[in-house]
Amino acid sequence: MIKNLIFNKIKKNGNIHILGRGPSLKFFQSSKSKITLGINVQKVNNRNVDIFYNKKKLLPTKLRVKVGSVYFVLFEILYYLNKKLSNKKIKVFLYGFDFKKTNLDDDYQKKIIKKKKLQQEIDVQSQLIAYKKIKKSFTNLKIYRVGFDIESDLNPHQKKINNIKSKQSEPIEIVAELTTNHRGDTKTLKKLIEGCIKADIKAIKFQKRDIEKIYSLKKLNSEHITPISKTFREYREKLELTDHQINIIKKYQKKYNLKIIFSILDIKSYIYLKKKGFKYFKIPSTVSMHNQLLSYLSKEQLSEIIISTGMTNENYIKKILKLYSNVKKLYLLHAISSYPTFYKTMNLNIIKKYANLSKTYKNILPGYSSHDSGNIGCMLAIAAGAKMIEKHVKLGDNTWMHYDDVALDVNEELPEFVNYLKKTVGIMGGEKKIIYSDEFHKYIPNKK
Repeated sequence: MIKNLIFNKIKKNGNIHILGRGPSLKFFQSSKSKITLGINVQKVNNRNVDIFYNKKKLLPTKLRVKVGSVYFVLFEILYYLNKKLSNKKIKVFLYGFDFKKTNLDDDYQKKIIKKKKLQQEIDVQSQLIAYKKIKKSFTNLKIYRVGFDIESDLNPHQKKINNIKSKQSEPIEIVAELTTNHRGDTKTLKKLIEGCIKADIKAIKFQKRDIEKIYSLKKLNSEHITPISKTFREYREKLELTDHQINIIKKYQKKYNLKIIFSILDIKSYIYLKKKGFKYFKIPSTVSMHNQLLSYLSKEQLSEIIISTGMTNENYIKKILKLYSNVKKLYLLHAISSYPTFYKTMNLNIIKKYANLSKTYKNILPGYSSHDSGNIGCMLAIAAGAKMIEKHVKLGDNTWMHYDDVALDVNEELPEFVNYLKKTVGIMGGEKKIIYSDEFHKYIPNKK
């Protein structure tokens, strides 16, 4: 279908532009230097595309991907290009792939199938999910989607790759909360840490507890049937990190320059971790009533401490501000201790409250410990002023574990979550009002 002459041009130029029929196609500026492949598009701005694809079968049936009622042609094109352009890194720019179609304006050629309008909407809009899954799976292609929504990589006005780490924006600290989702298994622990590193996570949090101090004898001896236990004592003992596993964490910490944080539930555990060389700690909501622990940690001259404020009131905040007034960084994390949190009970305005407190108490850094589903709560938390976002992370389904419905899969969901949060920081920008290069006045006043 694609002649060798065209492939040689693509290799020489180092890029190809693939054109769909979404509304963003109208921003594409055609030129002789751009190699174009049109999917059901023959002409753009009165210029023919170099390669026209229209309902031809590129791949064997077993390799084809169906989205809704139609085959996902973009996948087939990318798969074919990736194979044909082996050992050569090519940039692919996608114009007209807006993945929406509800009216005529959503089609460059103003076409819509009226009898199958609903099915067409489902087919086209579902392709965004498929695109996000395949985007990074082609080793020889670097794919950039041109558009204006949060899934886009390029601004059609500027023809320049967006820098999601905006120069105007303060960075956000994303903490992957592993809790006990390693299930006491060393291989799973390693996979979780490596998955976090791959997702560009710099801070990983674990938990440590002395089960004899935390739980009653009656609770420890109670029946608790899971794949790893028959009693609650057996369950908790197997979930606690061993000395060997702690040393593994330290090796990853050193090798990848990770910030390792531990939730502290008792003084004995803190002393153990301090001797191991760890220096970042969190007081979780579940021990907010443990005054002895709070008092002990306040005297430890820590450079920073993370406090989760789930299940607490104004009096607790006042107590924390007094106890930890000398700590250089005091992270106040808003949290709702409901797993998962229903969206109407998230109360993210509390983060604004903590941000306002930081004007008086200069050591405060507001944050959000997320127990809600998905990304939107954390994105809005950043908009409210959060400087730290903590999210539970798991490997696959752990239906017999705590908080399974809250956690993101480390391989399938965490990378996208991190990407959304970084883009949110870019969306928020800074507080300096500037004029961007792609802004323009529609009505310039007459000089006379």
